[in-house]
Amino acid sequence: MQLPKYKKKKRIKLKVCQEPGCGREFWGHPIAKYCDLHRDIKQRQKPKKEIENIEAKNIIFRHNYTEVMDLSFKCCLDHCDFDFTVKVFPKQFVYPRFCMEHRNDFKRANFIRIMNKKNRDD
Repeated sequence: MQLPKYKKKKRIKLKVCQEPGCGREFWGHPIAKYCDLHRDIKQRQKPKKEIENIEAKNIIFRHNYTEVMDLSFKCCLDHCDFDFTVKVFPKQFVYPRFCMEHRNDFKRANFIRIMNKKNRDD
């Protein structure tokens, strides 16, 4: 039996570097994304993390208590009149803004959606 003499064809294309701000053209394999300089990960830009404001989900409650106390807070979500208790610790000032039912982002968004739907129907 004779085997065919298969020679793999080199597929090299002219590509543009995908690194933001580079735009250099280079010859490379079809799946290559970066030029010779940016193939090294140390030479690429690091994506900056979005820093969320701490007061979006929390209350800053300044106090000078010296003992652990249970305080009652009102849920800050519109149309939610639920009061919830929080243990207030000395030298700690950041506490949750929402009741246990609405601490989750999904549950908050769902509650707002339901309330908007009820307001539209009325």
